Amino acid sequence: MRGNVVLSHSVPSPSARSRAQLRQGPLASAFDDPLMERYRTSRARRRLSLLQATLSVILVTVPLLLFHWHQTDATMPLWGFAVAAVVLFIPWMFVTGMCNGSISGIFDLKDSQLDEIERRDRDAAYRTAYRVLIPVTMVLLGNVIGLASAERGYWVFWLCALFLFVFLGLPQHIVAWRLAARGDAEADAGSLEAGPHGA
Repeated sequence: MRGNVVLSHSVPSPSARSRAQLRQGPLASAFDDPLMERYRTSRARRRLSLLQATLSVILVTVPLLLFHWHQTDATMPLWGFAVAAVVLFIPWMFVTGMCNGSISGIFDLKDSQLDEIERRDRDAAYRTAYRVLIPVTMVLLGNVIGLASAERGYWVFWLCALFLFVFLGLPQHIVAWRLAARGDAEADAGSLEAGPHGA
């Protein structure tokens, strides 16, 4: 009986899988690249989140302003709008990739490639984002209807484009800030534990 008990504790559960077993595939391997670790500190996650949000606003706003300028001033070439859009899209895409890397790509990978904590973080972020976006959507619809009736098409396009960026990116930002807060809490707990030993 005693031998059976020891044996049952020494055999790992079939459902327990290592991270290497979960992270199969080129995309998962890219997110697990050691170079991504520099983006997974609390400070890096917050900075990347703020930078990505700022670039999103700029990407939506600047090309629209240039297009409006072209419509009101014939000397402004239309290609200026296209060039600005491409030039701004490249750093936005690069920073967005770093943001995804800072949260281990949990929104881009399959459920089978995530552990239990990652799935829980992802699902909680979706729920929080939906709770935020439902009232925002109601307010947006009211503003869009009012602006459309006033024939302010540029503002309608700007609000809709900005909302699309928020809709797609908000869950990632929620996870980034929650992981940053969790990292700070773990660092504080570690310093408290090390304090008496250091003293």
